[in-house]
Amino acid sequence: MKKIGIVTLFSFSVIAADYSQEIETRQDNFQHLDATVDLLDDAFDKEAIDWDRIMPLAQSAHLTVEEQKTLFPEGSADNSRARTKIWVQKAEFEGKFDTLSQQFMLISEAAVEQDEEAARAALDKAFSQCRSCHMNYRSLW
Repeated sequence: MKKIGIVTLFSFSVIAADYSQEIETRQDNFQHLDATVDLLDDAFDKEAIDWDRIMPLAQSAHLTVEEQKTLFPEGSADNSRARTKIWVQKAEFEGKFDTLSQQFMLISEAAVEQDEEAARAALDKAFSQCRSCHMNYRSLW
């Protein structure tokens, strides 16, 4: 009987997925996004806007958001600050990432046109989307 219990326990531990790599990558990506958004914000605070600096930052942020969408597999809430609400409202959660990604693409497009008003509006919407997602889907501790 002892052997069956040990085998069963071992089987469950093998079946349980290890999402530590996804969790670490998404945390790194969020830090990258935070730093990139700060750099974008700083770029708009300069007297002369450096559009050649803004475009790659916006594109990098867009690609990071696209990767983030793949890093929330079912069951990866353990040992992370992600609320389980993410998987209950998966479509809404992914929609927020889609909106965020779109805002970074709009910043990039505005950089091509050197349209400061459009770029700032998209950055403001990106900030708003970040806050909204954190309020809804991130644990405070």
